[in-house]
Amino acid sequence: MRKNKHTLFLFALLAFSSVSASAQLSLGYYQFKDGSEYTGELKGRRPNGKGKTVFRNGDVYEGEYVKGKRQGEGTYTFSDGEKYVGEWFEDQQHGKGTYYFMNNNRYDGMWYTDYQEGEGTMTYYNGDLYTGTWHHDKRNGQGTYTWKGGAVYTGEWKNDLKNGKGTMVWEDKSKYEGDWKDGMRHGKGTFYYTNGDKYVGDWKDDVQDGKGIYYFQNGERYEGDYANGERTGRGIYTYPNGDKYVGHFLNGQQEGQGTFTWANGAVYDGQWSKNQRSGTGKYKWANGDEYEGQWKNNMAEGEGVLHMADGSVYTGSFVRGKEEGKGVLIEKDGTRFEGFFKQGKKDGPFVEMDANGNIVRKGTFRYGRLLEEKK
Repeated sequence: MRKNKHTLFLFALLAFSSVSASAQLSLGYYQFKDGSEYTGELKGRRPNGKGKTVFRNGDVYEGEYVKGKRQGEGTYTFSDGEKYVGEWFEDQQHGKGTYYFMNNNRYDGMWYTDYQEGEGTMTYYNGDLYTGTWHHDKRNGQGTYTWKGGAVYTGEWKNDLKNGKGTMVWEDKSKYEGDWKDGMRHGKGTFYYTNGDKYVGDWKDDVQDGKGIYYFQNGERYEGDYANGERTGRGIYTYPNGDKYVGHFLNGQQEGQGTFTWANGAVYDGQWSKNQRSGTGKYKWANGDEYEGQWKNNMAEGEGVLHMADGSVYTGSFVRGKEEGKGVLIEKDGTRFEGFFKQGKKDGPFVEMDANGNIVRKGTFRYGRLLEEKK
């Protein structure tokens, strides 16, 4: 919209006529109160019919008048080169018309009291195109915006921005269907990735935020909380082979307390850090072995207790998933071994006792081999 501020209070400074004064129409010259000059058809000493007005600022209007006002078909050329060609009513762009902007944009469509209003098409200088409804010179209502590069949005608009329900297809063919607010994905929506992945859920400020489900093209699936576009909060991650993780996430990774169940029956319940078992937790193997204690980088590390399926129990230190350092091994029959271990093997001085606590032997092991025995 470009308001034309020229008033049409007429002041006849000079008039001439090619017909008699009693005729309905005459050709003549009038000067408006603001100094603008009109030549063309007159009726009742006012512009009426076809004519041309040159305004003092250099603007020019050529077209139809009714009772001294621009009304009907006409072309208004502004001094800076912008131009409107179309319908007028009482000095305002009103009806169907085309506006040529100085930046080479072009609007073709409906106008109401000098505003782009109703159905219209804006062809932008950079090759973009919008076709749809307008309100007060802004995209408002239903419309389709096509970018030069091939991206397309079809849906609702408000105040020139995507607002409401709409579908956006990007150049790479990724697609979003759902709610928008002030030009951003906001509310409920579905995003289709080019690799076949799909997200269904909540959005905020153009990123996943809230509750959602992410379907991976390889069959994996995440359902749970999102924050700032990442899996953050509590969720469930399932794998096509039957593995499943239930617990907390941070920035897309398993973090905090969680339980991982493998398809073969193994289960870990405990703390995680960056997708790895880290902290304290309990791991039960499918064969019945069970370890409870400290973890680091997915392996037992620190102090812990290992219950083996054969009934024996090891209590002591672990390094990189194996018994290492000082520990106690109690067999199913109650036999007790107190000593040192290295990489899961007995290594160093030891004491062995029977189920009643009586020392039965002492000695030294070296990497699983008995080097010295004392009784």
